Amino acid sequence: MSILHVHTFFTSSGDGWNAFAQTRPSALRLFMLLVAPFSLIPPLMLEYAGRHVGATLYPGTPQLAWGMAALFFLLAELITVPLMARAIRSIARSKGIAATDREAFALAAVAPVPLWLSSLVMFYDQVFLIMAGVALGLAGSVVLMFRGVQRILKVEEGLVAIDIAYTVTALGLIAWVVLVMLGLIPALA
Repeated sequence: MSILHVHTFFTSSGDGWNAFAQTRPSALRLFMLLVAPFSLIPPLMLEYAGRHVGATLYPGTPQLAWGMAALFFLLAELITVPLMARAIRSIARSKGIAATDREAFALAAVAPVPLWLSSLVMFYDQVFLIMAGVALGLAGSVVLMFRGVQRILKVEEGLVAIDIAYTVTALGLIAWVVLVMLGLIPALA
């Protein structure tokens, strides 16, 4: 299963999730081949937007500040994924679901892909377009979280799956707000 087939994760048939589950990728493999490359996109876009849009909107902000914000953003992203995996496992176990570390990490690695990709809208300087792209990325992550809870954690009861996905998504939103604030440090300083 290639991450290029991530679009199949959105369908209700579950074929994409089943193929992904059959590969049983290790946490290290997922981190190196999925998390690390995809988590580079938002910091690179932050650096780009800081040099172009940020220079126009915040002319007094030094270029080095945008680079430092991008670096902190990347480090925070890389730390957040394993922390979210722990949270997923803990929340699932509190609901009586025997989630393994590997399953929780797989879900934590796949769910933010739409958010990472949504940062590509920062090529444009239209605030409305950026907000729409982020909203679509957020919606995509919520869908992946819910479907992943059903497929990866093998939660068959719909209400339990919604409860787990909702709780994890709420934690993810808090983490995401913190990440966004890290990216805005140069503008706020």
